[in-house]
Amino acid sequence: MENTITPENQFENETPQRSQFLTVLCILSFIWSGFILFCLFLGLCFSGFIFGAAESIIAGTEGMPAMSESQLKAMQTLIDLGPQKFMMGIAVAIIIYMTSLLGVFKMWRLQKWGFYIYATVNGVGLTYDLISGSYFMVAITIAFIGMYFSNFKYLK
Repeated sequence: MENTITPENQFENETPQRSQFLTVLCILSFIWSGFILFCLFLGLCFSGFIFGAAESIIAGTEGMPAMSESQLKAMQTLIDLGPQKFMMGIAVAIIIYMTSLLGVFKMWRLQKWGFYIYATVNGVGLTYDLISGSYFMVAITIAFIGMYFSNFKYLK
């Protein structure tokens, strides 16, 4: 049987191609999420050390850096939070970043669900960024969601 290419079937054998822009976005997201996950796992592993250092700073132990009033207030808030709630917060952040990474992986594989997962998880994260006053991260997150959306036509 002869394999002829007609206008109707010429694209059936082609594998969909990821745009270079989408490739760059995915790589940047893999790097950022990997770095944040690494830092979160370190925070989880060294939470006891973090709380010990924070208590030493609040107590004014010799050899500890001098801090401003607002920095001391932030340290006191961390201590008041307690190690269990701190570790729970880190665990939630790990789940959020891993879910976002899943969305990026699916977009890497050119699946539309990846965008939906990424946009939803990072949209929820925007709420936290707005409450905490991290407006730079709000701008970055909105920019990435918009850039991924501009590549939505490549997703199947």
